[in-house]
Amino acid sequence: MATDREICLRRGIRGCCPRCGHHGVFKSHYRLHEVCPQCSLPLEQEDGWGLGAVPLNYSLTCMGWVLPVALVFLFGWISLTSALIVAGAGTLVIPFLTYRYSKALWIGIYYAVLPHEARPLKPPIKKAPEKSGRSL
Repeated sequence: MATDREICLRRGIRGCCPRCGHHGVFKSHYRLHEVCPQCSLPLEQEDGWGLGAVPLNYSLTCMGWVLPVALVFLFGWISLTSALIVAGAGTLVIPFLTYRYSKALWIGIYYAVLPHEARPLKPPIKKAPEKSGRSL
């Protein structure tokens, strides 16, 4: 059986809400809902909270684009000028293409590290009506 951490991370990888698995956490390609429309899990917290997606996006770009271009250059298949142009163009375009994925992945990582924050809130306990000492 999967743990809360695994579930949060898997849902983040798929771009879903870590709590309920809802797919509609993005308003548009670059805009995230502040809370999940399905379960009200906070997706955007205080300013700067989402900056964790930046190093993820940077890592994806470096490992998925710049490193392969550098290897192609090192094997002598393309010239240095071509490698710099291709790598530079990719580093300008790829972060925009992978932003949505890295943002969703960051949310999944955040709630996988702190799974207690993704758990549903317990409904308030209803108190029994107080009885007064007077009878009618």
